[in-house]
This record gives sequence, C-alpha cells and structure tokens, in this order.
Amino acid sequence: MGANPSAELLRRAGELRIPVRRPNASAAAYDYGGARPEILSPPLGFSPAKAGNNDSLALRITYGVHTFLLTGDLESPMEQLLVADGRPLHADVLKVGHHGSKTSTSPEFLAAVAPAVAIISDGFENSFGHPHPTVLGRLGERHSAILRTDQDGLVTVRSDGRKLSFDSMLWHPQSAADVFNWALAVNPVP
Repeated sequence: MGANPSAELLRRAGELRIPVRRPNASAAAYDYGGARPEILSPPLGFSPAKAGNNDSLALRITYGVHTFLLTGDLESPMEQLLVADGRPLHADVLKVGHHGSKTSTSPEFLAAVAPAVAIISDGFENSFGHPHPTVLGRLGERHSAILRTDQDGLVTVRSDGRKLSFDSMLWHPQSAADVFNWALAVNPVP
C-alpha cells in the first residue's frame, strides 16, 4: 500500500492476518513472473500529515521491450519529485494520474514519460469533470493514444513482452430490460 494507510485498514488487515507491506522508492527493482516492477513512489521517509492523493503507490513495470507506468492518484508535486529524482520514467503505457485531474499529468512529467498510450480511469459523467480538458490537450499534443473508461469501458492491456494488445468493453444496454434489476435479484418473484 501507499504512504498513509488508514488506521481502520491496518486494524482490519491485522484481524484478517493479512501482512501489510509499505514499500517505498528506496526498494530495488525486482523480478516477478518475467516482469520487472520498480517502486517510484512514495519516496523513502515520506510521511504526510494527512492522507492525500500523493500517498499513492506508483510503479514502473518493464516486461520485455515494453514499460508501463502506474501512477495511482499522484499529483504534480509528487510528479515533480519523480522527474527531479532522475530515474527513467519513460513508459509506453501510462495510467494517467488522479483520473485525469488538472492537478496531475504536468507538462514536465508527461515530457519525461512520453507515453504512446494513456489510459484514464474515470467514471461516466463524474461530478469532478475528469478527465480535465487541459490534460486531454497535453496528451493530444504528444500524440498519445487515449483510452478512457468513461467512454471505452473496461480497458485491458496485454503484452507478451514484444507486442502490446488493447481491449475495451463498454456495455450498452439495448433496453431498460437489459439493466440488472437489483430489487428483483434480492427479492425474486415467485
């Protein structure tokens, strides 16, 4: 987990005897099933006063010739620390930070990552207006292909180490009858 887990989450993990790991950027990259994950964030010693988006665990994963960057909800201040750190940030596939919020995906960070594909996880007609038009503009200027869960549904990226394949699945009900009826499922009609 990231830098600032809630006391309730830690308590519940303890009850269930689930080991809790709090990795940080000081950990060395390691091999895992043919992939090579590297923890980029949180930085060593990062201890925010209160929980926030920059507590996110960020990973750069290399598999064969491709690299993926998963940024969680990181915002510009943490992105700037990553750029200043000097580690390689380039990734073929970027999971865009903080649902495409204007507080993430800064120009400097995007220049360092230079993704061919950007995936934005955001809800359909969400109240925050994610993704922000500025972020979409920055990605467009870089000619990054953009996949969005609000428009494309479930987005899956696969790699065999040489090729990338993408799949999306957006469910379009044909009629109101196609929508799952929770009330009927809980209280079936005899």
